Amino acid sequence: MGLCGVYGSGARGESGAIYLLTDSPTVSERYIADALTSRGFNTVIVNISETPLHRIPGVAFLRIKNPYAAVVYGSLAEHSINPPSGIIAALNRLSWLPKFGPPYAVVLSDFSVEKVEIERPWVLLTAWKLALDGSVTSVEGAKSVIEHRMYMRNPLAKVSVVIPKPHRLVSIFATIKHASGLAEDILSHLGLFYAKITLGDYGGKLYVVDIDPVPPLETKEEAALVAELI
Repeated sequence: MGLCGVYGSGARGESGAIYLLTDSPTVSERYIADALTSRGFNTVIVNISETPLHRIPGVAFLRIKNPYAAVVYGSLAEHSINPPSGIIAALNRLSWLPKFGPPYAVVLSDFSVEKVEIERPWVLLTAWKLALDGSVTSVEGAKSVIEHRMYMRNPLAKVSVVIPKPHRLVSIFATIKHASGLAEDILSHLGLFYAKITLGDYGGKLYVVDIDPVPPLETKEEAALVAELI
């Protein structure tokens, strides 16, 4: 069965099929596919690194390492897990920090970070989720990091968010079908079916400090939970 390929190629997938889109196939995608196939679903794993697409006529499971690429490919599908709107909401940390996060301050320059009154040490997040977060113990260290980000070519790196450094981190893998409490509230707020949620412990009180809307699946059990979302 063919998936929709290059526009005008004539290749057409089957509406109602489930497509697992990945840029680096792992055993997790096979676990999901096997679980869905055993329930009678027509399931196809598609390596997007090798296959050009212009339309996805069924449901797309977005198993793509780059979440910004996942947003793009999710927009090609009739339905996707997670949906592009939910992924974008998770990547934009200011869409959930005010409700679920610790005290924070948004800064744009090394000058503005001098005036932050949050108790140190800090974690300097990027306002949009990137792999650039880091902790600092001094204002001078923070200024150096912020200045470096100001000159990066990636526009998403230029706005930073200062939060207090938590005493410890707790990670939760949650699906909307089984989540409860804070995890359920977060998934519902963002419109996500599943995510890896990282909580920071601040003297016994937990706040959300990171959300991964396209997390790696580390166990067969996690893959099975994702497959249950169909």
